[in-house]
Amino acid sequence: MNKLNLILGASAFIALAAFAFSPSADARGYDRGWDHRHHHRGGYYRGPRVSIGFIAPVLPRSHVRVAVGGRPYYYHGGHFYRHGPRGYVVVNAPLGASVVTLPTSAVQVQMGGVTYYQYGNAYYQWVPASRTYVVVAPPVPVAVVPAPVPVAAAPVAAPAPATVPDTPNPGPNGFQPGQVVETLPTGYAAEIINGIQYYRYGGNYFMPTQRDGREVYVVVKL
Repeated sequence: MNKLNLILGASAFIALAAFAFSPSADARGYDRGWDHRHHHRGGYYRGPRVSIGFIAPVLPRSHVRVAVGGRPYYYHGGHFYRHGPRGYVVVNAPLGASVVTLPTSAVQVQMGGVTYYQYGNAYYQWVPASRTYVVVAPPVPVAVVPAPVPVAAAPVAAPAPATVPDTPNPGPNGFQPGQVVETLPTGYAAEIINGIQYYRYGGNYFMPTQRDGREVYVVVKL
């Protein structure tokens, strides 16, 4: 009987101890959601899928301290952490932060002839002088401006050749010097002046000349 009581008492003690030292429901769910293993004080615990706003109780193993504008950040695996009241909060990558490595899943992006490396919502540029990746502002997509379409100029009609009536009608002031007529006015008179043949009509003188193989008359001023 005493042996039976001893066995029952030991079983109750083990059950009570298991209940007392078992993790809470929140802690068990927290543990199941983690898919990375981090080291903490000599032991390992599983890490969660990290996203902005996630709070980790401790920093991942091999994290790097990064100071930006005098404020401390902690970098690991492409994520930046800030110390908070409940642990370490994952925050957006701070502009100007400089890191040595990026996750292998970072994507190289070409924008406006500049090479960027994108991981999550953060963009980095490689700086050869310091051999680091620096967080920069997201690049602005370059608008593609279509090439102007050349507009054919409207054909310009050649001016119609000036036509001179066969029998010009002299106005009240007569013909203009340099004017070319194809026929002489009716009632002209032939005159030879200084050995040159002219034709006179009123106060106008016409000098015969050739144009396109035929004779025309140029009004001259004597």
